[in-house]
Amino acid sequence: PQQCVDFLVDRVGHERANAEGEVRRSFAGGYSPLYQVAYLVGGLQIMSLKNEMVDKGKMSYKQFHEAFMKENQIPIEMVRATFINQPLTRDFTTQWKFYDFNK
Repeated sequence: PQQCVDFLVDRVGHERANAEGEVRRSFAGGYSPLYQVAYLVGGLQIMSLKNEMVDKGKMSYKQFHEAFMKENQIPIEMVRATFINQPLTRDFTTQWKFYDFNK
């Protein structure tokens, strides 16, 4: 666990107390093993959506933030669909490739 705390402090930029809390939650067994992975994937999706919308000039960062927060707790791909005016049908299936593993 100490190596994990040190990694979060030294490489990620967490404050030590926050890093200790994150590691404690991960090792204490209070969360499912996939909790941290799901958190990471959500972060990657949000970053990709921000790159698509803000960095390519389709909306300002403030517009992005306000629109994203307005959507509340729906899957990120559904947020993206509302941003790009993609029609959502009853038989909608996920197809968004939000991360390039070849980078």
